[in-house]
Amino acid sequence: MERYLIFGGTPESRETARMLRRRGKQVIISVTTEYARSLLPPGTLCHVGRLDADAMLQYIREVAPDRVVDATHPYAVVASQNILQCTQVLGIPCERVQFHNLDDAWRDAVEWVSSPEEVVYALRREPGNVLLGIGRDPLMDCGIRTEMPRLYPRVVPTPEAVDACLKMGFPQENIIAMTAPFSKTLTMALFDEKNITGVVVRDATDTNYLHEMVIPALERGAHVIMYRKKQA
Repeated sequence: MERYLIFGGTPESRETARMLRRRGKQVIISVTTEYARSLLPPGTLCHVGRLDADAMLQYIREVAPDRVVDATHPYAVVASQNILQCTQVLGIPCERVQFHNLDDAWRDAVEWVSSPEEVVYALRREPGNVLLGIGRDPLMDCGIRTEMPRLYPRVVPTPEAVDACLKMGFPQENIIAMTAPFSKTLTMALFDEKNITGVVVRDATDTNYLHEMVIPALERGAHVIMYRKKQA
């Protein structure tokens, strides 16, 4: 049976997997987060976890697929480069899925949540360090104290905001008190300094915010949790 290895947790990756299975192919999907795995049909052969270039090469070699499909979202530039280079080294055919609506592709690349409780649940699925870009209010009294050492709240630089974060239990060294707007360069420097692998942001209705925070995070392979507050 011909074996396909698909990279990506996008709707396109799931549709490609369904199409290949209907054709009698064996399909394995590699995604980066537990959230992405939760969207797959039950029983899907799946690898969960981020892969750098070396780990990806080793993983593809172990799986030994007949073909590889790159269905990562359009902003995953580094991942796509690694997939192509690894398949070239191993001599395995690789094809890239086409995305038809690039302007809104980010919407399928993020995890949408609509309550503080859902934010906490999503945080617990993301094992790495997380930048909180939604302020302190949505996270108050949500029972996230066990997660505090790896959470980095970004709040306005006022004594009240900083004091509220301290009272919630955030370590002082984790509190990032800064005034907006935030440039892409500054945001990415924070990612590097704090080893950020996930970010919680508000609904990106502002174009500048989208391009200064959301898309750069996706480009770096970070898991983006998008908080969209329910309407009263």
